[in-house]
Amino acid sequence: MNRWLLIGLLSFFVAESSQAGLGETLEQAKGRYGSIVKQEQSEHLPQNEAGMMYEFNKDGFRIQIRLVGGKVAWILYIKDDGPIFESEIRTLLENNAEGSTWDNGAEVTDHRIYKKHIKFGRTDGLADAEYHEIGTYHGLGIITKAWRHATSAASGL
Repeated sequence: MNRWLLIGLLSFFVAESSQAGLGETLEQAKGRYGSIVKQEQSEHLPQNEAGMMYEFNKDGFRIQIRLVGGKVAWILYIKDDGPIFESEIRTLLENNAEGSTWDNGAEVTDHRIYKKHIKFGRTDGLADAEYHEIGTYHGLGIITKAWRHATSAASGL
């Protein structure tokens, strides 16, 4: 029992230190996450800031961000050494609520591809999130309406 309490507390502190991102500038993200370890322009997305990905490593997470209007509008938390615990997912979502709230999530039951797939919506409708477990991949992606608009408008969709 004490072991599970310790795991839960550690998960909370790891997620708390990997917190936030939506609405922050690149400089704020660097201050929070440290040095950029990878920067890459997607060949499949528009050649603008929404298509540029910045990656950081912090507290067992790889954190990838993309910007719109100079602010983080897309963020992906990846954990390579195992699943992201429910308490971590909840903390990461709450830290990216931007004054709104997230629903409880709905598990997608088609497991042909995913070991686990949960969709979350934010009550203000300005962002949504998905958690995926596929093989050894474990990731929580949070995407704003602004990022979707910037990428679809730039690609002519």
